[in-house]
Parts: sequence; structure tokens; C-alpha cells
Amino acid sequence: MANFRGGQQSAEVRLATDILVGQIRSVQTSSLTGRLVSVCSGGTADLDVCEPKNPPVSCTGGACQKRVPAGYGIRFSTLTPTTYTLFYDTDDDQRYDAGEELSEAPYISTGATRFQASGAGDPLDLVFTPPFGKIYVNGSASGSTTVSLTLGHQFGSMIRHVTIYRLSGKIEHD
Repeated sequence: MANFRGGQQSAEVRLATDILVGQIRSVQTSSLTGRLVSVCSGGTADLDVCEPKNPPVSCTGGACQKRVPAGYGIRFSTLTPTTYTLFYDTDDDQRYDAGEELSEAPYISTGATRFQASGAGDPLDLVFTPPFGKIYVNGSASGSTTVSLTLGHQFGSMIRHVTIYRLSGKIEHD
């Protein structure tokens, strides 16, 4: 009797890696184009992202205004291994802070693919800054010229690596 479980696990991890690389490239493209985002200006929620999200953000005492943020980011953490967080760096610290999140997205709908590790620590914040897409890793523009992260399947030994080259901006996976 044939066992197809290993093939399914490999396909899930491969698909999740392809989706993730596309999402990182999308974040990078947002920094190169200066995509406008809605951010609270003034009031108790100053600098919180107020784009349509669930639950909605109220800009009490301020106004929701469109502007180019200081950076566009993506956060990975072993505390939430089945999802990554998309965020806008609104306070110019090149790191994720509460209130900056746009959304959380699963690596794959089954929840079987997980973030396992990064060569740059845990959690890992990647921020691309406009207008040239300069890459900050955990708030720093210096350090290793490559950043790698590992995705794996929760029930097996299937893993894939994503590598981001800081100087060229190239994003690839194995």
C-alpha cells in the first residue's frame, strides 16, 4: 500500500513557501511605490493603522488620513507559528509595534505549515522603507547581507528555506 502523506506534506510546505515569497515581494513593492495607507493622526490612537480591518480602529480625538508610512513590514514569530503579521511602520522605528498591524495571514489554510526559525532571531521583523526598499531586520539596517527563515510541516521533517538578500533585495526559496 502506498503512503502519500509525505508527498502531501512536501506539497503543503512548498505551496506555503511560494505564497510567502510572493507576500514578501508584495511588501517590498509597496515600499518601492510608496503605497498610501490609512493612519490615525492625533487623538488616543495616534499612528495606529485605521485601514479596514477587524475589529475596526476608531481614531478617537483624531482623524484617519492617507499617507506613506515610514516602512512596510512583515513579522514572523514562533509564538504564532502558523501565521505572519503584515504591518505598516508608522512610528519610524523599523520594528513592529501594537497598533501597526494590517492583518495576520496563515502560511496555508490547513495551518499545517509553521514558521520554525530565522537566522536573525525570533521574532523576526522585516521592514522595507520607501522610496528605495532598504531592508531593516529587527530595526537594524546593518548586519548580515542575507536573512533566512525556515518553514516546516507540523507533522513531518519537510522544511523549506526563504532567503532575502539585503543589498540587492532579491527574495528566493529552495
